[in-house]
Amino acid sequence: MKMPVEIRMRKLSFGKTFLVKIIKLSKYYLISLSDFSKDLYKDGVKRTILPAKIILQSICCWPDSDTAFALFVGWLLFANLFLILIFHAAYVFKHFNDIGDTIAVGVTVTTTIEALARLYLIITRRRIINSTLVMVWKQFWPVNALETKATQRIERSAQTVVILATMLLILASSCNCFLSGVPLVRYHDIIFKSAFPFDWEMMYVYEFIYVWQYFISWFEVLLVCGFDFFFTTLVSICALQFTIMQEIFKSILTRKSKKQRMAIFGERGRKMTDREMLFECLEQHKLLIGICNDLEKSFNTQILLQFFVSTCAICAPSLVLKIDSSQFFKTMTYAVGHLCQLYNYCHVGATLSHESVLLSQAIYESNWHLTHDIQFQKALLIMLQRSQNAQCLTAVGVTEMNFESFIKILRLSFSFYTLLNNLLMKNMNV
Repeated sequence: MKMPVEIRMRKLSFGKTFLVKIIKLSKYYLISLSDFSKDLYKDGVKRTILPAKIILQSICCWPDSDTAFALFVGWLLFANLFLILIFHAAYVFKHFNDIGDTIAVGVTVTTTIEALARLYLIITRRRIINSTLVMVWKQFWPVNALETKATQRIERSAQTVVILATMLLILASSCNCFLSGVPLVRYHDIIFKSAFPFDWEMMYVYEFIYVWQYFISWFEVLLVCGFDFFFTTLVSICALQFTIMQEIFKSILTRKSKKQRMAIFGERGRKMTDREMLFECLEQHKLLIGICNDLEKSFNTQILLQFFVSTCAICAPSLVLKIDSSQFFKTMTYAVGHLCQLYNYCHVGATLSHESVLLSQAIYESNWHLTHDIQFQKALLIMLQRSQNAQCLTAVGVTEMNFESFIKILRLSFSFYTLLNNLLMKNMNV
């Protein structure tokens, strides 16, 4: 007779078997359950992902379900974005000889591509994202297990990412208010300049196109900002989980560790030995490495696209201003927003790499020489060697997501600006 599922689940240890079960079960978890938000809100680090949940849920893009209806809504939104992109890009190709107009319109084309890529990733990676969120929810150690000073320091680091993402949302919303309002009020034009196979200026056709593009423009803003909120806070939470592990390792052989074990494991932590705690740390480290690998596989193409879009978005506004200085507010908010966006990406990537390597230093400082447990020392050595490899996110292996890439993109943007400016001057002199 087979043992009931509930009893089998109780008998699972907090080791590898449990993690495999969590990954399988997470495919069917509904992350939208109220328990998810309530539990995460109690943790000063994990709660930083909640703004992303609110934004993405408001546009039906939070990956909480694999149901047919959720997929239908996702692909319907994708189809609308794709139609916008086709007609918008057609305008660029049609007016390619006018370099000034091409650059001005190309700015919003890249933003649409950006939104399209993010939506595709959300639709096609729902299960991976869902399983990652479940592990963050159920498996990540709470920051309040540490002392007050360490907790406050880690929470401040998490809040920095939220502030940067909020700045992007404010700048993007300000830019879109100008972008979506001026064409109607001043020029009786559409928001996304497009080459339609019909006369869009006809009565009622213009109104329909304008309303359609208006809602899509705001959908793009919320999608891009919501996705960036989600991605950057998720990477930040993973990075700070390494920081929490550092603090726990430094005190693993001290009395302070008993309080930490109680805070993390409850009553089970009261009787936990040093060796058992070390093996829990080994499993937690495996979990973190696995999540980082999943993030790399799932988001590396998106990171490459983000670097490309940022390069275009930083250099293009300067060229647009040379053509039409009246667009100063729109172009500057657009450029500063993308600069803030790029910095946030590189900031969380650099933090992840830095904190994952610092774990080896914390392990070495754990007073390991005071214990005579050979198995403990062997396990510690294995983890020390493993933690010396930095966990990093890359743009499809081309470059890492760190501050070095941030500087490279700024230099590349300036190079493109110089090239396009020369072409623009030649075109204006002809």
